[in-house]
Amino acid sequence: MKFKLKKNSEIYILAPARIDTGGPTDLHQLAYILRNKFKKKAYMYYYPKTIKNPVHKNYKVLKVPYKKNIDDLRKNILIIPEAYTAVEISKSYKNLQKGLWWLSVDFFLYHRFINKNHSTIRSLIKIPHKFINLFNKLTSFYYGNVSLFKYLKFIYLKPWFSNIFKIENIKVNLVHSDYQFKVLKKNKIKANYLSDYIRKEYFIASKKILIKNKQNIICYNPRKSSNFFEKFIKLNPDIKFIPLINLNLKQVIDILSKSKIYMDFGFHPGQDHLPREAAILRNCVITNREGSASIYNDLPIKEEFKFIERKENFIKITKKINLIFNSFSDQLKKFKFYRNILYLQEKKFTNQISKIFN
Repeated sequence: MKFKLKKNSEIYILAPARIDTGGPTDLHQLAYILRNKFKKKAYMYYYPKTIKNPVHKNYKVLKVPYKKNIDDLRKNILIIPEAYTAVEISKSYKNLQKGLWWLSVDFFLYHRFINKNHSTIRSLIKIPHKFINLFNKLTSFYYGNVSLFKYLKFIYLKPWFSNIFKIENIKVNLVHSDYQFKVLKKNKIKANYLSDYIRKEYFIASKKILIKNKQNIICYNPRKSSNFFEKFIKLNPDIKFIPLINLNLKQVIDILSKSKIYMDFGFHPGQDHLPREAAILRNCVITNREGSASIYNDLPIKEEFKFIERKENFIKITKKINLIFNSFSDQLKKFKFYRNILYLQEKKFTNQISKIFN
């Protein structure tokens, strides 16, 4: 499916105001490419509208204009991230062409769970999850990763819930990864691929990195971690772990330029930014096998760097870390193919936009 554009068509891209995370970055990249490479009249539309100065400082360099109002005309297009609030806002517009960009199936299900159920119902639904979590801890992770996101997918990714993915009046569904494509396909929804790319700041910084200056440091994202990984950190007090949280862009680049390993034992809702950013900055990447990390096309690293979250793998992961620390140059060579793919992602993204919007 494609959009039907006219010369004077306007493209509005919904995004949360003054927030810099992976999803909003993708939304701003889309607007930037549409404006600068295809000369389309693309604009950001921020929510909630009550926030003054809605453009996050990290996006100002892109110089993408925003509008406070949307012209609800058939010739225009509205791009909606799968976030619950954005989907609800889009329902106010009846005439323009709508595209739903699935940046995360996991967050879609989570926000639907939060917003569509009373707190009492939510508590009742979560009771089995609490018992599973307790059992998991007592049995040293018998079930592996049992995050709330995984639990909700266990509930919602059933045939009788297939309609929750079919949002009304969506002309084009767009998916960020193979992981999301497979979920939608299973629910009989056709979709086009629309990925993203990593900011140029990371590629520029990568040229200045000296392997000899790398340190025995492991970085991770505490916002997308797991009980298994927290336990692993406690079992390895001699290893230096640095959480990437409450940092600006320069600080993240500085730390990843020094570290040797980035570990991600989160739920991987799509092609996460941090594993790719870390790889560009010459880190070896170690992950679990959840979500998109279980799919090679979404995370094309060797299987020896992906682990199931089970007790018996604690020792294997520690051995892999020590191997990387002690023979970093040799282990880093195994990620050359992955880095080469990342260098081509902007071109791939541009080609995808051309097919969808031209």
